[in-house]
Amino acid sequence: MSLRSALFRTKLESNPENDLFRFSLAQALWEEGNCGECIEELELCLQKRPDWMIASLLLGKVKMKTGKMDEAQKIFKDTVKIAQEQDHEGPEEEARALLAECLAGE
Repeated sequence: MSLRSALFRTKLESNPENDLFRFSLAQALWEEGNCGECIEELELCLQKRPDWMIASLLLGKVKMKTGKMDEAQKIFKDTVKIAQEQDHEGPEEEARALLAECLAGE
């Protein structure tokens, strides 16, 4: 466990409703390669805020890395839609590129 994930785990334990602590923990877990726990935390974030574009994009990346291409494709499609609704061209382009990569790997 890294210092960063330990820090955000502690912060989240003291304030379990804080979505930003949860997302920061998920990012730290992703950086550590702890995909299983990262997925759990991101899914909790998205249950509360389904339009959280960056959490959705990261979840797609984690699913892709773990070989869950069908799930990653659906998430990237959702992320593209969210990015369009929120007028975020950069994340939309990234989600489209990752979606294309998933489709090419089939």
